[in-house]
Amino acid sequence: MSKFPTIGLSGVSPAELSWLSGNWLGQNGQDPVEEHWSPLRGNTLMGMFRWVKDGKVRFYELLAVEQDGAFVFLRIKHFHPGLVGWEEKDRAHEFVLVQLKGQEAVFLELDKPNARWTVYRLEGRDRLVSYFTRENEPVTDTGMFEYTRQ
Repeated sequence: MSKFPTIGLSGVSPAELSWLSGNWLGQNGQDPVEEHWSPLRGNTLMGMFRWVKDGKVRFYELLAVEQDGAFVFLRIKHFHPGLVGWEEKDRAHEFVLVQLKGQEAVFLELDKPNARWTVYRLEGRDRLVSYFTRENEPVTDTGMFEYTRQ
């Protein structure tokens, strides 16, 4: 039995995730991490992620929350320093929104064996938590991100 639903949630729009908007700073272990989410425009939210380790960028991500037909998707592209892409130029990691309860959004990765979920949750006004997890596995330290609004 899944801890989250596995069917895309229809009838929702990216506007319902506008609570992500803002500048968020946090740490993953001792490493500084940050996410910046733009306000809703063009029925999308756009985000940027940066992870710094030992004073150097470990990697970047470009994120988009987009409507695609009846469903809302989180799409992620990764980049090494120098903006060298990880994924093929016409590919992104795709997660479909499967659950939205208040200010917690659960997305399921598409087309992957042992797919991951990513969860975003706003706790209060100024604390954002996000993490990646797989079925029947605990959330690892490297998969957990806790941020404070700036």
